[in-house]
Amino acid sequence: MISLPNSLNEMERPKLLFTIDVEEDMPGWEITDPITVQNVSALPMLADMCAELGVRPTYLCTYPVITEPMSAKVIHALHQRGDCEIGTHLHPWNTPPYKGLPGRDIDERQVPYYQYELGPQLFRAKLDVLHQAITELCGTEPVSFRAGRFGIDAATLAILPSLGYQVDSSVTPLEEHLDDDGPDFRSAPQAPYRPSAGDVSRPGDLPIVEIPVSVALTHRLPRLFTKAFVHLPKATHLRGLLSRDYLRIVDFAWLYPARFDLELMRKAAATLRGDKNPIFNVFIHSSELIPGASGRIRTEADVAGILQRTRAILRTCIEEYGAVPRTLGEAGRELRPSLGLEPIENA
Repeated sequence: MISLPNSLNEMERPKLLFTIDVEEDMPGWEITDPITVQNVSALPMLADMCAELGVRPTYLCTYPVITEPMSAKVIHALHQRGDCEIGTHLHPWNTPPYKGLPGRDIDERQVPYYQYELGPQLFRAKLDVLHQAITELCGTEPVSFRAGRFGIDAATLAILPSLGYQVDSSVTPLEEHLDDDGPDFRSAPQAPYRPSAGDVSRPGDLPIVEIPVSVALTHRLPRLFTKAFVHLPKATHLRGLLSRDYLRIVDFAWLYPARFDLELMRKAAATLRGDKNPIFNVFIHSSELIPGASGRIRTEADVAGILQRTRAILRTCIEEYGAVPRTLGEAGRELRPSLGLEPIENA
């Protein structure tokens, strides 16, 4: 376990989250028939790495992961370790009940669509089923949530507190998912906030903490320049040139070791801390822990690279910035008073 620097007291240190979307195998990001969950077998190895570093991962699980016997056994064993949190990750296309998708004449089990397309009523029906399945497997109710494909909106987010959810982590600041009509989070705060009932990207008064995935430019810029950069069309040569720092002007990165290299993530972490962001929220998919189960990772060497970068960025956050490891739920509870929410006793 890594020793933390002692220059700051614990409450002044940023919080380090490691959030894993634990989901079914999706080679090429395609839905398979039948659904398989072989990648979940890699999680104990990841858990051992986290224990060595003192990191407290949050495993956000889909319905197939929770209900297939092999993967359910793995998740139950991880929960029993006591050094992690089991949360909810809803893929609407494989979570019952299946009542069709409003306004679209498709087989909803064959298309990876967005949660917001369900509307509140159909979303609540699916959330009830997944929430109950996790509760039965773990013996405790989940309090943390992330929408599949980050496909949340204000109407579905507002459902979460009624089931006891305290934290959402579906927002990717500075990023948009508009290629197939997904959400646009470019104007969302990069630091934790209470979302608005009318716009998930705006601060408001919903009784839930939004802890975004950590996304940042790798040089600190005035807010107006940051806004201008992220609104450049992705397809333009200019943004492509800038976003890889070829002109040494600015980079863009998530703390996402399967997609970004270590140098970019370290720069993004420095920007986040320079802006006094209280959170580092590192993110991966479980399907990126074995070859051929995701859209990016094809070889054992690819997996080794992800694990190396994951270890390195977690160590960077702890050793360089004194970050204190927390699960999503733990971080949410600690942040509540600063966001004007009533404290909740530790679970």
